[in-house]
Amino acid sequence: MTRFTPILVGLLLIPVYSSAKIHNYVEEDGMVAVEAEHFVAQSKDEIRRWYITDADTLPIDGADFDGNHSAGASGSTYIEILPDNRTNHDEALIHYTDSETDANFAPIPGSMGILSYPIYFNTAGLYVFWARAYSTGGEDNGLHVGINGSWPESSARVQLCPGKHQWTWSSAQRRSHNHCGEPLTVLVSVPSPGMHTIMLSMREDGYELDKFILTKDFSFVPEGESIPASIREESTIDRGNSYTDIGNYDFRLASITNFFPVEGSVPFYVDKGNQVLAINAAQKEHRDAFAAATTRFQSKPGKYRISLITLTETDGESVYRVSANGKLLGTFTNPETTTDYGEVVFDCGIVELANKDELKVEFNAVTNGKIPENDETAYSRGRWRGLILTSVD
Repeated sequence: MTRFTPILVGLLLIPVYSSAKIHNYVEEDGMVAVEAEHFVAQSKDEIRRWYITDADTLPIDGADFDGNHSAGASGSTYIEILPDNRTNHDEALIHYTDSETDANFAPIPGSMGILSYPIYFNTAGLYVFWARAYSTGGEDNGLHVGINGSWPESSARVQLCPGKHQWTWSSAQRRSHNHCGEPLTVLVSVPSPGMHTIMLSMREDGYELDKFILTKDFSFVPEGESIPASIREESTIDRGNSYTDIGNYDFRLASITNFFPVEGSVPFYVDKGNQVLAINAAQKEHRDAFAAATTRFQSKPGKYRISLITLTETDGESVYRVSANGKLLGTFTNPETTTDYGEVVFDCGIVELANKDELKVEFNAVTNGKIPENDETAYSRGRWRGLILTSVD
């Protein structure tokens, strides 16, 4: 049986499979592809649970009757919601209710077997949802899709009819007048750029999912394994001996490659020319509010002096907050300057770090009222280059 480890999120105990590594998914150019097994949390799984399956997975007695379909799955791995005890119309259909303990059908989205997939979207708007699924009968081909805890009608009842006994893509929504649905009818609206959680929930037990794609291109039709997973890989922590105003150090955590957005904070972008993260202050709702970026320390435990590297900006003195595992290490304000993009080094103190400890940087876009721009004054963008870690052991 697949192993899982429960973690406490708020007041909910959510099982997270120990074999599932958390990946950083990002939409680019209106498209994102996600491996189904890369969910970060599973809930409402008391009656039916999603299991990660590969070629080495042993069958669960009495739970899955249609075999292992890892051959042909992307990465030879997929997920299936089990037990599967309704494989055809002749077997009992048991609707989910609060009191039902063996439901095999969930017509209401978000009622059973919920999976969560955090994805960073650069582009807001309407996306088509495509699922790559494997169906062997008429009662294992239904799924629901939601976003940020809501379950819109537009993305309910993903249905797979043609293409049985093989991995097949579908973007069709089951409807009362057409049970198999029409392509391009499963739609998800992403409200704004930034981090959003795509959610899947069971409709029929035995559903097998390999991969899903969200795309703004309504002419796109995936084939085979289609595009590779849209994973933004963290760069390896660099060991070096220079960083403008710093001499010897042990590790450099670059903002643009090692840090990722915190859901709910102001969105930011990569300023490639300056190799920094920054806030788009042209969006007025992003001004004077903090963006947040986080990373995990992935190296030898020990005591480290942490330094924050920012860039000066003539139009405002941005504020930065650095924390480790939720504890504030310091609040720092850029100095006034007459020169843009000079490096500033702030000492955040000495911190004892263990492997996988969280480091977070918050930053804002502000104005000092000195640089005219259109009918107002220009704003800084909170530019910062990274964190430097120097061992003091």
